[in-house]
Amino acid sequence: MCGILGWVGRQSADPDSGRRAGAGLHALANRGPDGSGLESGVDWLLGQTRLAILDLTDRAAQPMRDARGCWLVFNGEIYNFQELRRELEERGIRFQSTGDTQVLLEALAYWGLDALTRLRGMFAFGWLDPGRRELILARDRYGVKPLVWERTADGVRFASDLFALDALAGGRRTREIEPQALLRYLMLGYVPAPHTIWKGPRKLRPGHYLRVHWGNGAPRIEERSYWRLSDVPPAAMSSEIDLYQRFKDELRDAVQLRSISDVPVGLLLSGGIDSTLVGSVYADLPGHQIPSFAMGFDDGQSDERPYARAVAQELTLRHEEFVSNPSEVAEEFDDLWTAFDEPFADSSALPTVTLCRAIRRRVKVAIGGDGGDEVWCGYPWHRALVRAEAVRNGTPLVLRRLAACGFSAVSSEWGYKTRVLAASDRLSAWTSLRIGLSDRMAAALPIESEIFPVSECFREAADLVGDVPDPLDWAGRMDLATYLPDDLMVKADRASMRFGLELREPLLDHVFSAFGMQVPVAERFDRSTGKGKLFARNYLSERLKERPFDRSKQGFTPPLPQWLGGPLAEHKRAAIADLEANRLDPLALPAGADSWSDCAQRLDDRHNQFLWRVVCFWGWSRSLQNTYSD
Repeated sequence: MCGILGWVGRQSADPDSGRRAGAGLHALANRGPDGSGLESGVDWLLGQTRLAILDLTDRAAQPMRDARGCWLVFNGEIYNFQELRRELEERGIRFQSTGDTQVLLEALAYWGLDALTRLRGMFAFGWLDPGRRELILARDRYGVKPLVWERTADGVRFASDLFALDALAGGRRTREIEPQALLRYLMLGYVPAPHTIWKGPRKLRPGHYLRVHWGNGAPRIEERSYWRLSDVPPAAMSSEIDLYQRFKDELRDAVQLRSISDVPVGLLLSGGIDSTLVGSVYADLPGHQIPSFAMGFDDGQSDERPYARAVAQELTLRHEEFVSNPSEVAEEFDDLWTAFDEPFADSSALPTVTLCRAIRRRVKVAIGGDGGDEVWCGYPWHRALVRAEAVRNGTPLVLRRLAACGFSAVSSEWGYKTRVLAASDRLSAWTSLRIGLSDRMAAALPIESEIFPVSECFREAADLVGDVPDPLDWAGRMDLATYLPDDLMVKADRASMRFGLELREPLLDHVFSAFGMQVPVAERFDRSTGKGKLFARNYLSERLKERPFDRSKQGFTPPLPQWLGGPLAEHKRAAIADLEANRLDPLALPAGADSWSDCAQRLDDRHNQFLWRVVCFWGWSRSLQNTYSD
């Protein structure tokens, strides 16, 4: 696990490039506090900051060079590296290190880009062949690890995050916010790939690689996918297979691979189904003792610590709890923007950062439960989409829209339900369920920009997912293509790497998740009860006497309204004041709105989600003056 950067093209050899690369490595120091390295040639440079997890010796240091003179900088973990190593050794390749970096380098040398489909892990890397003047950038299937890049006048720069990329560019003074990216942030609460908040830089999409040829003139760039969700067939696996036993076998394999570490490992435990499932499997692995950690709130409705405690007691885990202190929330909010390189408005980011800071003092690797809802039908909008599809399929569009108008006239509380009822297609219905924003409401967002249909935020993802008949199967894949990589994995990566902590997600193992997507939906979701994750529920019922997980989905959600009215009240007032006084450029009140209250009413912002996005943009903007600049 590391931070990486690189630069190819004539300008990378300028005298100032070394200073910029040094500033970039400094910006990545939190991601890799155990060491750093920088290598360069006539027209290229590569750098890395190291978080040592496997092979703690200098033999695993990066940038790493092979016998042909090719170089690798790599962030992540290749969990099946031992299997790949054995296969390469059978072909006569010898290794000097015991970790996964050299295995990845030799796999790329032997199989070329075909190696990408053999990798089982989370990764972002740059593989450079100076002789051919070729650079390959690649990112894992679900976007667990980040990679940003930008084309320059005569080359290409890349890095793990925008902080380091800005340093390579010489600072942020010439950066301009991209209005369409900002609009997507206001719609979604995050900036989705391939966009970044800045004009110029781009995020490499999950499951893609970028091939760069440089030399005389402008670099030639080609971006292609090596894997996409449509490669996984729709749910239709034969019922003759013992699917439940296969579920247990694949899950155990995914967890066991993620237990390989040369440093201490811990478990993030909420008491919900997913983290309890992972913890139960891990606790049963022979010879493995693992501590567990939980974060809670002083608000009883949001606090999951009692459930986590009950699970830890039954699994006989060494358990430790932390609480998010309201008196520290304002300070944590201000510090958030040293971790997040773009405006980001998932409110659970705050306690996630707090938790990562606390457990990094105990362990260097933590295992979590992300990835269980998407494939196994666990989100509330999955149930809602099933009901909506039944109505949509049985009622003509004209009648549905008339009914929606009638319901809206009777009560505004129907909100998104009327929009789902009136949706013309599945994507529009899913969009309304996911983000609760209509095209009409989008016109009230506080930005002067050309407004596009809200569902267009997800159009590219829908094309990548392809034709999937069952609405639940389709919805889970859409979540895997959008919400998971652009929100959940960004949150997990930035919060953990702020403190040099590695997070591992067994439920996102691509072999395990591909199996899950092919399990018939009826085996994953009970339409009569509205419950998903059926195999996980069965497993835990067999494993545990108590059932603290058998409750409504809660999520790691802080008491945001109380925070905005308490420890963050001054931040809220300042953000609104700057917005209303046109001091929060390029955010501005829309036409016809004289105050934030007018805007919030038109956005139906009863849950403060759009207000929170304004406050987070204000916090991020204010932090820019304290970030890298020359």
